[in-house]
Amino acid sequence: MTLYELMNEYARTNPGEPVSESRTPELGNSLSLLHSSLMECGLASEEQAGAPRLTAKPIDIEPSHLSHFIVAYLPFNSVTEKSEINHVLFDIYSFFTWLNKKNITHGLARTNLSQLVKDLYSMQDRCLRLSHMLDNESGRVLNDPPGIHNTVTDFFSVKKIDGDLISLKGRHQDEVVRLRLPSDILPLIQLNDCLDLVLGDTSEKWVVLEAGQVYPQVD
Repeated sequence: MTLYELMNEYARTNPGEPVSESRTPELGNSLSLLHSSLMECGLASEEQAGAPRLTAKPIDIEPSHLSHFIVAYLPFNSVTEKSEINHVLFDIYSFFTWLNKKNITHGLARTNLSQLVKDLYSMQDRCLRLSHMLDNESGRVLNDPPGIHNTVTDFFSVKKIDGDLISLKGRHQDEVVRLRLPSDILPLIQLNDCLDLVLGDTSEKWVVLEAGQVYPQVD
């Protein structure tokens, strides 16, 4: 069964909070959020009955997908109250527990899910502050924009930190980009952080033109 089909089956037997604004209201609020986050991560999906639905299998889920969901997706999608976040996380934990009870193999089966959720939640504040400061840096650049010869939009992984330079490898780029950042941003950056960025090439250096979600890549 696909992830959507399993989520739908779970929602029918464990009805949760109804949601009207989602394109998958039948999944309930929490699973609709997870469903959208997984599609944003690039898991396989297709239009069915006029709505996007995951066609990926449960084995395709990786810990980094949960990192994206908890650390980046939830606070960027109006889920900001601690009580609301805790409720969503409990629902997601319950869904994976349900998969385990049904002996359905999934990509997080060998992961201590409770500990991973706690660890990721503790990283949320740092990543939100980093996202905010990168956004401020893009604003500074655009206040006096340099000549841009090329732009690259991608999710970049931090591969190396060398003084005020960080080396970034994009999901869809072969070239490693070296980006110089202000000293107040650097302490927030960690290896393997995933940064949603639009970068501009001035031919002399790369600059941040736009910044979005930030979350740690985890194994």
